[in-house]
Amino acid sequence: MRRSLKIGSGLLGVALMGATVAHADAKWYDAVTASGYMQGSYVASLQNSSANPGNQGRVFDTNGNSFNFNTFLLQIAKPVGDDHYGFTARLRTGQDAAVLNGSTGSFAVQEAYITYVLPALTKLSFIGGKFTTPEGFEVVDSVSNPNFSEGLLFAFAEPITHTGIKANYVFSDMVNATVGVVNGWDVAPDNNSAKTILWQVATVPMKGAAWTFQGLYGKELADPTHAKRLSLDTVFSYTLSKLTLAAQGNWGQETNSPGTNHWSGLGVWASFAETDKCTTSARFEVLGDENGAGRVTTTPFVSGNTNQTIKEFTLTQKHMFTTALGTRLEYRHDWSNQAYFLRKDGSAVRNQNTISMDWFVTF
Repeated sequence: MRRSLKIGSGLLGVALMGATVAHADAKWYDAVTASGYMQGSYVASLQNSSANPGNQGRVFDTNGNSFNFNTFLLQIAKPVGDDHYGFTARLRTGQDAAVLNGSTGSFAVQEAYITYVLPALTKLSFIGGKFTTPEGFEVVDSVSNPNFSEGLLFAFAEPITHTGIKANYVFSDMVNATVGVVNGWDVAPDNNSAKTILWQVATVPMKGAAWTFQGLYGKELADPTHAKRLSLDTVFSYTLSKLTLAAQGNWGQETNSPGTNHWSGLGVWASFAETDKCTTSARFEVLGDENGAGRVTTTPFVSGNTNQTIKEFTLTQKHMFTTALGTRLEYRHDWSNQAYFLRKDGSAVRNQNTISMDWFVTF
């Protein structure tokens, strides 16, 4: 799945749009649709015999040897029509919602934004509110990704959401561009007096391929620091028959925090659909950190170590029982040049292994 890039927001592609009642006196609410998904999982840690201390370097699958009610997500949306406006609200509950709320609560407004298209210039649209980041190959909704667990780049090199405003212009069927001004990385309201600039150029260079280049620049640490963060991200994907390949590169730095910190990462994905119901996906990522630059939602790197390189390999088998009901079985191996991963007794080691299974239904 997933394999349209982040060229706009939406659930599972565009999210199972419902039929619109066509009446001469149709109202705006006639076009409103509801869709979403439900997901549960079990995550087995091969080196921890309990849920604590948990899996290191993970986003939603942090609990080892535990059943999880991950998510119930409801999307309510109105597409842009002749009235030139639309809106999308995506409401999430479950254990994963706490990540979007900074580890508090079990309910989150994942996205809520309004879209307005200029009547005289229909290729230009404005989006205001809370929306997901343009960075990265993987998305916050795990069921739309090839693998069950989100990877290192998603966890530590990118934000998840922004609050602000952005504009998108469609130059042609092959090129569109976005620029915006937002509060920052996963903050609403802002934690300082400055704003962050975001941008994206999305292209379809040839049949079956997509390439995007996006980035973020702005002050992300609280006042009175003068640190500035720059993130550059690019994603390329190509689908040929039953095989889909993708690659992501990310580079960033934070200045005056104090000093200058850098990080860089690379991820590659390969998915092969053996049948209409079965797909095998593999992922490899490497993320390098200099001077403790990994910050986003939690610090992934060992305190006091100035340089660390962490890698992971994931193999996932997905089976769809119906077009809406499916399950995935996943093995993941993480390793680092530092003793970053923890055992039950609290001792640190350089590798971590998990076996996970999730089950989900979309509607």
